[in-house]
Amino acid sequence: MRSAKIDQEKILITIPNGKNGPGNGQSKPPLRPILGNSAPRNNNPTTVMSTSYKRPMHPRIQFPSQVRSPGISVNHRLKQKPPSEEPINSSKSLPMTPPTSPESSKLTPNTTPKVDVLRVQGSQSAKDDGADKQISINAFLSEAEFDPVVLLKQYCVANHFDEPIYNVFNTPPKLHCSVRIEGQVYSSYPEEFPTAKQAHQRTAHIAIERIKHAEARKKLATCNLTDEDFIDSLYQELQKFPHGILGHKMEIWYSETFRRHLPSHWYDLIVESKKIRVEHGINPRTIIFANEPGSPEPIRIAPPTVMPELQLPWQPNDSGSNDWNMYISHCDSTKQVWARLIDDIASFDELTTHMGRHMAVPLFRQQVETPEEEELYLVEIREGWNRVRVVSVDKEQRSCRCHFVDFGDMSQFQFNELYKCPPQFLVLPAQAICLSMYALDKFEDHPHALAVLMAELDGQTVVARVLTSPKQFKELGGAAQGIVQKNKRRACLVATLYDTSTAEDIHLNDLVAARITKSTPAPSLNDEKMVVKTSPVLVSHITDDGDLMVLLRNDDLKFVERSIATTVADLGEKDRVRYSDLLHDRHVFVCDESGDGTKQWYRGRLVSKPTNPEEETFDVFYVDDGRQRKTHISNIYRLEANNRALATYPPQALLVGLHDVPDIAGQMLLRLRGLLPPRCEALLKVVVKDGAKPLVNLFIRGNDPESMYMCVNIGLRLEFEMQSSTRPDISDDLHMSANYLLPRRNSLSSVVSSQSSGSDLVAITPPVTPQRASTRGAATTFSTGLLKDYEAIPAIGAFFEVRVALSINPGHFAVQPYKCYNQLQCLMKDLQVHCKGSMAKGVEPSQLAIGEAYAAPDTGGVYHRVNIRKIYDEIIHVRFVDVGDDGVVACEQLKTLPPELTKLPKMGLPAQLYGIKLEDVVWTQDNCVRFRKLTLGQKFIGIVRGSQKQKDGSRSLSLELVDTSTPQDIKLHEILINEKHAQPETKEV
Repeated sequence: MRSAKIDQEKILITIPNGKNGPGNGQSKPPLRPILGNSAPRNNNPTTVMSTSYKRPMHPRIQFPSQVRSPGISVNHRLKQKPPSEEPINSSKSLPMTPPTSPESSKLTPNTTPKVDVLRVQGSQSAKDDGADKQISINAFLSEAEFDPVVLLKQYCVANHFDEPIYNVFNTPPKLHCSVRIEGQVYSSYPEEFPTAKQAHQRTAHIAIERIKHAEARKKLATCNLTDEDFIDSLYQELQKFPHGILGHKMEIWYSETFRRHLPSHWYDLIVESKKIRVEHGINPRTIIFANEPGSPEPIRIAPPTVMPELQLPWQPNDSGSNDWNMYISHCDSTKQVWARLIDDIASFDELTTHMGRHMAVPLFRQQVETPEEEELYLVEIREGWNRVRVVSVDKEQRSCRCHFVDFGDMSQFQFNELYKCPPQFLVLPAQAICLSMYALDKFEDHPHALAVLMAELDGQTVVARVLTSPKQFKELGGAAQGIVQKNKRRACLVATLYDTSTAEDIHLNDLVAARITKSTPAPSLNDEKMVVKTSPVLVSHITDDGDLMVLLRNDDLKFVERSIATTVADLGEKDRVRYSDLLHDRHVFVCDESGDGTKQWYRGRLVSKPTNPEEETFDVFYVDDGRQRKTHISNIYRLEANNRALATYPPQALLVGLHDVPDIAGQMLLRLRGLLPPRCEALLKVVVKDGAKPLVNLFIRGNDPESMYMCVNIGLRLEFEMQSSTRPDISDDLHMSANYLLPRRNSLSSVVSSQSSGSDLVAITPPVTPQRASTRGAATTFSTGLLKDYEAIPAIGAFFEVRVALSINPGHFAVQPYKCYNQLQCLMKDLQVHCKGSMAKGVEPSQLAIGEAYAAPDTGGVYHRVNIRKIYDEIIHVRFVDVGDDGVVACEQLKTLPPELTKLPKMGLPAQLYGIKLEDVVWTQDNCVRFRKLTLGQKFIGIVRGSQKQKDGSRSLSLELVDTSTPQDIKLHEILINEKHAQPETKEV
């Protein structure tokens, strides 16, 4: 054996004229073409997705050289390294064979694939040493006519083997058959048979012939020739074959010609010899030739130093769909599915065999001192040698992260585990192709997607319909393994995967999406683990009953938040819902600006299906928040059409109750909401399990992040105990004389404020100290609680039909939603009847609380709904919520509201006129009178241009008012500008 360095090896490379088929005609047949548009693309694409999670098992052809247990990833398989002290020699390095027959898919996970009897390596027999004592099959061939099935059974019984096991594939009259004998599989493929009996007969006959051939090879003599004699005898015989001998047929040809085995180092000898040359094809198939006598030494072309790009089997001139037969080798995500072309598996098989033989010689191994990024190396794992590309290097830890270019997965290796890759092993391009599954890009980082991908795709043979055109492929980078940008790989190919091994095509993209959705568990607090531990949560909402809506802080919530952020970035006007969308979409996307004016996005579900195409506002339940709000259709977007993964993800908000606390309502509810603002962090421990509403103890920190946790439950109980045992402190009540009482400004707009554009009450008398808000438990007996704000504000740029109810100046007026005007009129009639009847109850000053709703009269004696802004002893500062005006009333003028009169939200919406200058403007009386004459009581089409937060925390709409009652639209701000009552808005450039 030579003691040469690896870089001294000379290799002649030739490129064949035609394309060599895998395995020289013995490869697995191509999969059945896709049936039309595929079965799952019919009217009901979910027909292939049965109600059971696991679909029925069926024969699926796997790559036979990669025997694996179901559900184990390629990454797991590759990372099982062999013991370092166990050397790998050529006698144990069994060649990997191309897929030759369908029976390969029947190998059990624990079965080691046997080498075909026609490809026995060296002088090693396919069986162990005990096989020499076996009874030869020739002993059963004495009869002139014999039944091969019976004879094969007799042969097994005589040698104490298990009975032959026959497997029949497909349906008549195209049956294929295989038989297993002592771990060896013999197939009749590609022959077809009409009946199982005929298939058994022919398969048994093939098995007998192959067993005879194997027994004959055992009798071959060992090659005892010297290296020179071996080359001379081989050269004499090779001269008879001017077209050469294929490298993978060399062992068979030599044994049949010389009746002896090849020497173990035969390949090294012929490479060094000047009489014989080895030519390498690009697949990399080798051909061995005898040089002509007297011919000059052939020009030897150095093997490539850079791996070529894989040539993809595109259809010429876009003549048809690009359907590729592929073997899934690894799955990272729905946007990174790694697969190999079935037609190239034989070439990869040969490459693996050559690498194993070459690297089995210790002298040929060259360790790497310092690997470089993007360079190719060889690593040894349990199943042999693999080509890897270094992605990143950590010199301190002397390790590097490597990408298996023929499988697709990643692994970490130490420097001393990497070896230089000889040039002859760079001839074959990287075999792993990176695919992105069509329409499943939103499932990329789904927490439960990888497990489904590994179960459904990993290790399977599929038909990939590539949707990317060759032109698009080049524009995206033109790399079969994708492009790495910012340490993240992006596939250049998008494909739909099909399983065609069944009677009808299975649309694997749809199947994977459905299984991911079904395998995603809904959040729960009733798990046994949740009861014994404290869980971090976010308190998203507190209901009117005092219950909490909480969010578990886990990977599921993070995925929802990430998906919302990415989906919002892609939304446009075209994604707004129409009435027809709301009839079938289960989940929607809602833009909510009701908080501080910034846009907040939520997943929502309609409380009820719309019934009238003219509807514009809908009740929407925020599934990840727990609130229910009225939403204008302009703020609702399609979710299912934009992000299927997010639309099908389980709702994250969970309803819980506080354990061992009194009923929470009224002022205590306000205190609890002040203590637990939306999205505040807390710790939760389940005390009582309940499927509908678990009872919990809640713990929060104080204002200082370093403070200790306190129990909210205990705090609530103490608050109730204190309220029931003490009276309110009224030491700060002010007893003002009549000369210092605030004037009662009861009229809706009798006093015109020409000095301010704000909505705050203008103090005419010296300021007084307001009384602290009472915290009496008895207040809830008389109070009717809080009135809800009007929530169905249209989106910016949308139309909003309004009626002007209050008109002071262009910077301070109020509008009412015109579609609710009839409801408001009915409510006003019922309110007058109630307040002037005997059922109306008065209120004592000690029972009042800021923010609560009552009824109060104006100067004309007409009652309106009001809420309390401030309390000055018996003088109460109120806001007329349906008109938008402020005023003061005496405590004895207040009346309680029955529940039916509190259902309608506040109808008076503060507003400012769009298109004119509002800041630092002093409105004259003429300006205010003209504006009031044009607007008060009039109906307009308002275009929402934005909203501003006022000093009192409420929002003021910026409206462009358009009068459409005339043939030509009239914009109100243009009239004021033309009449010199306002200045145009100056826009910053």
